[in-house]
Amino acid sequence: MQASPVTTADPLAERLLLVWKELTSLAVTDVVEVLEDLDLTLGQLKLLEVIAADDERPSVKALSEHLGCSLASSSRAADALVRRGLLERHEDEHDRRVKRLALTPAGEAALLRIDTVRLTALERFATRLSAGQRARLREALDDITGG
Repeated sequence: MQASPVTTADPLAERLLLVWKELTSLAVTDVVEVLEDLDLTLGQLKLLEVIAADDERPSVKALSEHLGCSLASSSRAADALVRRGLLERHEDEHDRRVKRLALTPAGEAALLRIDTVRLTALERFATRLSAGQRARLREALDDITGG
């Protein structure tokens, strides 16, 4: 890993940036290929991932606030994903004016394909590490994630 021209007062953040770039470089070609195959934009992928991570079905308004984009932009992206069968809209049980979004099985399958590509890249990264590095990284990640 080579040094990044971007610097910060936090050396840990700089090291994490180097790891991030390495991981991204291992996955980017394959992720872009899957996105093209699924005919998804990065914005649409982000929207699907936010919905998947939300324990409750978010409204388009909540999505736009979370993503920091306009309501119209979020609505257009959601509409396109609904038309393609990756999302579905459900009426809110307390307020019929509010429509909630949820992944369909096809939407879940799309995210699974992308995560599989990402996981493969992470496996390639892990194989480059020595046994000691792998053990220390696993220990640190267990500490961070409570694993």
